[in-house]
Amino acid sequence: MRKEKTVIVTDRGRELQFTIREMPATRLESWIVRAGLLLAGAGVASGLLEKMPEEGLDAGSVLQTASRVFGKGRGADLLAALGRVDYEKAKPLLDELLACCTPAGGVSPLTPATADGVIEDVRTLFTLRKEALALNFAFFAVAGPSGSADGETPPPASSSRSISVRSRD
Repeated sequence: MRKEKTVIVTDRGRELQFTIREMPATRLESWIVRAGLLLAGAGVASGLLEKMPEEGLDAGSVLQTASRVFGKGRGADLLAALGRVDYEKAKPLLDELLACCTPAGGVSPLTPATADGVIEDVRTLFTLRKEALALNFAFFAVAGPSGSADGETPPPASSSRSISVRSRD
C-alpha cells in the first residue's frame, strides 16, 4: 500500500485538507531520472552534486545522486534547483507532484486545471508540492536507496503558515 499523509493548510483564511499519496515506484524512478537529467542539462545540477561525473549523468548516477541529496535532508535544494530551469521543461515534474495531492472529500487528484477551483493562495501550491516531494523521497533519508521509510515524515518548518501533517502507512 502506498504511503499517505494528511496535510491541513490555511489558504486565505480557509482550512483545507489534502491527502498526499506516494507515487508508484516506476513513476517515482522516472520522475527522479527526468529531474536529474533536466537539472544536468540546464547546468544547475552541480549545486546538488559533490562533483560532476566525468562521463556525464546517466540514469544510474542520477539515482545515486538523489540518494545522497535526500539522505542529507537536502530535498528543498531540489525544488530550488528546479526553479532555475526553463519553466516549460520543469512544469511536467511540478504537475506530477501536484497529482499526488487529493482534496479532502475528493476522488481525483489535483491537476493544473482543477487546482484553481480549490486553492486560492499560491503558497498552498508550493506547500503541497514540497510535502509531496518529502513523502516520495522519505525513503532516502531513512533507509537509503533501496529501503522504505517506517516512520512519519517530520513536518517542515514554517513561518506563519498553519500546516498539520499526519502520516498513514
